[in-house]
Amino acid sequence: MIIEQLVGNKKLTKIEEQVIQFIQDYPRAVINLSLEQLSKQCFVSQASIIRLCKKLGTKGFADFKIQLASELSSFALDGKQISVDIPIPPNESCENIAKIFYNLSVKTLEHTFNTINFNEIEEAAKLLTEADTVYLYGRGESLILAEDFHYKLIRLGIHSSLETLNGFQEARSSYTNSKINEVALIISQYCNSNQFHYVVDELMSNNIPFILLTATQKTWPYDHFAKVTLRINCLESRHKMGSFTSRTAMLYLLDCIFGQMFSLNYEQNITNLARFSQRKIERDYYYRNTHSTDNSD
Repeated sequence: MIIEQLVGNKKLTKIEEQVIQFIQDYPRAVINLSLEQLSKQCFVSQASIIRLCKKLGTKGFADFKIQLASELSSFALDGKQISVDIPIPPNESCENIAKIFYNLSVKTLEHTFNTINFNEIEEAAKLLTEADTVYLYGRGESLILAEDFHYKLIRLGIHSSLETLNGFQEARSSYTNSKINEVALIISQYCNSNQFHYVVDELMSNNIPFILLTATQKTWPYDHFAKVTLRINCLESRHKMGSFTSRTAMLYLLDCIFGQMFSLNYEQNITNLARFSQRKIERDYYYRNTHSTDNSD
């Protein structure tokens, strides 16, 4: 496999290692570059790149890009290339389908962990922990992730606000209280919907800092506006049967942020969880008794 050879090939010259490093850092960009553009970006000759491509088992740069593009849209699982867009082959058994999704999740978590910027996780957790109010935004499948994070914050007693309807997400009072520390978290896979643009505009108009979690590599100028931008390396296309890898990666990063938040105020959060659990027990006891009384009438 091309990607495995990029990582594991030890018979490379210094110039070839320089090209390999650029390809590893910007694999999707390389697919769209010409041979001349790549040589200028890496400060090496075109002939050196062609020799490298042939050393990796391809016919030349064009063939290398075709194979790289193919592998970027799939994972190597049990020696087979599985598409992340449609990972299920036809007429597959239930056991093998379960194995495919298991392996897909494992590979996604492994890849995401290896590319985490821990400083960004810590900065995002600090911003959210110090906020008096946290605003959460998401749309479609991103909204489901936002709701999960919203519930986790509630369990810790953090004042979290999440509007589930698009129109309500885009509208916000123009009145702000300078004494209240507000922070927002926006989850958006592509950062290209009208709602996303409206939300960013509202936050910036009200001087509310925001954290951006996305699968898009090109988010300018929004990554410039965001206090923290967290990116996952999404291999999925628009023609996917479901957001399996992107969902797993985003949920993992959100759990990392939440875990860091919990750690920052550990003792207080242990107390908050105990109170939350006690309230649920008391409510359940009350409703059970009320239900029994109603049935006896």
